[in-house]
Order: sequence, then C-alpha cells, then structure tokens
Amino acid sequence: MQPEHPRALDEDVASVYFEALHKGHIGTAYDVAKELDLDPCIVKDAIDQLTQLHLLRPEPGHLSNLVPVNPEIAAASLISPMETEIHHRRDLITGIRTQMHSLMHGYDEAQRSKKPSSSIEALPDEAAVRGSLHMAAEACHREVLSIEPSIPYWTASLDDTLARNLAMLERGVSMRMLYQHSARADLPTRGHIKKLIAAGASVRTTPQLPNHLVIFDGEIAFMSNPSETEPASSAVAARDVAVVGFLAEIFEHLWNSATPYSASDMGYQGATDEIHHAIVNLLAQGFTDEAVARRLGMSVRTCRRHIGALLQNLSAVSRFQAGIRAATTGYVDAR
Repeated sequence: MQPEHPRALDEDVASVYFEALHKGHIGTAYDVAKELDLDPCIVKDAIDQLTQLHLLRPEPGHLSNLVPVNPEIAAASLISPMETEIHHRRDLITGIRTQMHSLMHGYDEAQRSKKPSSSIEALPDEAAVRGSLHMAAEACHREVLSIEPSIPYWTASLDDTLARNLAMLERGVSMRMLYQHSARADLPTRGHIKKLIAAGASVRTTPQLPNHLVIFDGEIAFMSNPSETEPASSAVAARDVAVVGFLAEIFEHLWNSATPYSASDMGYQGATDEIHHAIVNLLAQGFTDEAVARRLGMSVRTCRRHIGALLQNLSAVSRFQAGIRAATTGYVDAR
C-alpha cells in the first residue's frame, strides 16, 4: 500500500509555530496554551509534531525553550537521509544487475549447447513468475492482451501490477484487459481498473473467464498453472508462435463477446442479465452455489443474492420451477 502524502499542518500546530516565530522562542505547553487560548494537551501534541518535523529545536543555553527553524532547513534535514537511502538503493540495483549480467554470456552459451528444448517454460513459484513478467513488460513495445480472473492465481499485489501496466501505457503500449463481471462490484479492483482506463487501457468484462493469461507483443504468453501438484502462484511461459497465436485467438473471441467497461460504471451496471444467464446455466449443469460463485469470481453470499433475484424475476418459488421457466424463456443455453 502506498504511503499517504504529507498534508498541510493542522491549524493549531501552525498557530504554535507562528507563536514561536513571533516571540523568537516558546516555553512550556501550558504557557503557550494560555497565550493562544488552547487546550494544553493540544499544544503539547503540536509541539511534539513540530519537534519531529525539525521546525522547533532546543535553544542553546536554554534547553527548556524551543526556537523556530526555517522550514526549508527543516525540510532539508528530513529529506537528506531519504535521498541518501534512495542513492544507496539505486547503487544496489545497479550492482545486482551488473552481477547478473556478468553471468549472461555463460548462460547463453550453455543454452545454445543444449539440445533444442520445448518452447514451453515452467515458472514454479511467485519469484520466477514476477521476474519473468517484469522482463517481458520492459521489452514490450506494441500490445498487451490480458485476462484477469476475479480470483487471481498470482499473488503480486494490485499496486505492483498497476505500476508495471502504467509504465507500459506511458510509453505507448496498447493494452486490452478482460475481467469478470464480479470485478465491477469489488472496490479495490474497480479503483485499479479506473486508473488503467485513465491511462489509456481498454477494459471489458464477461461472466466467466479461464485462468490468468497475459500476452506481450504476440510473442510470449504467460498462463497461470493451478493444479493439485503445483502451487497457486506457478505459471507457464509459451514462446511458440502457434501456441501464442492460438491463445490470442481465444482472447479475441472472449473480447468480442464481452461488455465494455467505463470508469463511470457503478456496480453491475449493464451486466446483471449476463450474470443471471451464467448462473442459470451453471445451476442447470448441476453446480452447487459454492462452485457457481467460484466460477463467477464472487462470494457465495453475493451469488445467492443473485439466485434470489432470479427466482423473483422468474416468479418461481423453487429452483426446479425456476429451471423450467428459465428453459422456456431462453435463459438456459440450448445443448
């Protein structure tokens, strides 16, 4: 989660600082409170805050007094350690890249000496997935196609994913993203999507989606790889032209039938009928409420609320009766 930006000083805190400027120094919180007609506890908190911000410091020779400090000097004293840390981090990043780059020649030679291998690469854990995605995103310069199920299999935070996507959009990469309808009602995901749309991404939603998929420049595709034997954060990277092309065709098929999403859309606006249609079809196939909710990326409680609305819309008193009426009204897909 990103830290909050510093806000303007509270009015009472500013009053205490200006009192110190006016008099050249201040003494106890009680004396200042009496002068300013404020609660001594409020003044004490204000003095503590001003001291932490380096805007007040003890007066040499009179340590019981505090004198005001030039705000620019106070800011410099606070920022200097941060800038030092930033420079240290940059040097550390450069050093890591230099170390790794020094091994690339040997790695490339070893890869060339091997027998031709599969164009499918297993990425066994989160670190491998995130590192590979980062490299592909940095190399991408044309287009990204992305399928984002509402229940993610990759554990990178929304902030990390947002930063990577915004960086690509800023350099002119085209981006189309598919979410499930349930994302429309999830506040963190909605905020994430709105930032992407504002930066130029195109977003659509659909009732159901397969596993997570990202395709960079039509050259490399990353697919989540959840299974009983693999951890939920594992993935597969495909570079074969035919495989990547096939996955891109699947994306286009889903995209063409999906509902456009606008940053101004509220909740399930424009998608309720599709959600109800999907629920009826899944129930008709024998899925439980829990399984339906999982496939549609929503909570069981929300799913049951939709089922209740369906029964009401179909004037049905039971699921069996709802199924019959749904079949006659076209809610259930023909098989």
